[in-house]
Amino acid sequence: MHIERLTLHGLYAVLRLGLLAVERMTQPNKTLESWLELPLTDIDRASLRSACGESRTRMGGYYRLYAEKKLISSALRRSDGASLLRLARSLDTTDYSEFSFRLQDGQGVVIALPHYGHYVVTAINLMEHFRERRDIYMLYGSPEHHPGNALFDVLSGILFGDATCRAKRLHADSRGLATAVRALKAGAILITMPDVCPDEQHAYVIPFLRRQLQIPLGTASLARRSGASLIPAISRHEGPLRFSTLFGKGVSTGLPADRADRALAQASDYGATLKMFEFFETIMAENPTHWQYALGHYASRSPFPVMDPSDVEPTWRCIRDVNPILRAPPVAIELACQEQCQ
Repeated sequence: MHIERLTLHGLYAVLRLGLLAVERMTQPNKTLESWLELPLTDIDRASLRSACGESRTRMGGYYRLYAEKKLISSALRRSDGASLLRLARSLDTTDYSEFSFRLQDGQGVVIALPHYGHYVVTAINLMEHFRERRDIYMLYGSPEHHPGNALFDVLSGILFGDATCRAKRLHADSRGLATAVRALKAGAILITMPDVCPDEQHAYVIPFLRRQLQIPLGTASLARRSGASLIPAISRHEGPLRFSTLFGKGVSTGLPADRADRALAQASDYGATLKMFEFFETIMAENPTHWQYALGHYASRSPFPVMDPSDVEPTWRCIRDVNPILRAPPVAIELACQEQCQ
């Protein structure tokens, strides 16, 4: 069958029942894992059970997503640019008018898109949908350091390789980041993936899906430094081989772009990052197994510490009792400020 004839209706007719059957699976299946090329360990399967148990979903939802990815990837490898775009659009139920109205004022926009669901197809459709109206870039790690990202290079070459095309890719190196800041200041759209943590030494801990997540502040920093608006987005499953992109509310960075105070900038970026991930969590909590980094996240046995208000006073007493400085009686200090007060 030629890819040009591979419509959504045809895919449904052949694959829908099989995907629905896979989604109902509740136990690990090593045969299916082998076909899907998922080299899961016992620890990975335990992580999946934790994720499914906390979200009340089935393990089959994880298998179903990767079955769809395998089918889509097979179709993409056999398609030309026009056919690939038709296939990507046929899977997408997104109402882009919800997002389009935010592009009226010419301000740059950072779209924060995590590795969730069919994020690759989502990025393709975003670039295709908005490239006639603005310059739009996809920012990701260089395949030299992230071999899995070679797919983005191949796809961008097939889809947007024309020199006059306003959709382009950027690698997240010094040159790419400098280009991204300039483009955002000129009113471009930048798609970036905020849930990658290449360097834990420069990461911050946030609460996410009941656990601690180490995450860099780079996405929020890009928006703040360029004066761009920051909008979280996520790809959500809507049925077999169907998805939509949901857009969150704009996230304020809280500081003018020209503020140079490092501590305030970090606090602003941290707050904006928290807001982004609060939106992601509202969707990911429905089925966390659709997140690319779910296995490592749920392998953690370190929940994010949450304190009940009733625990605040006993905790303070405990700290005070073991700290000799805090345990010392208070000393009155006379302040010579009477004359100034008069």
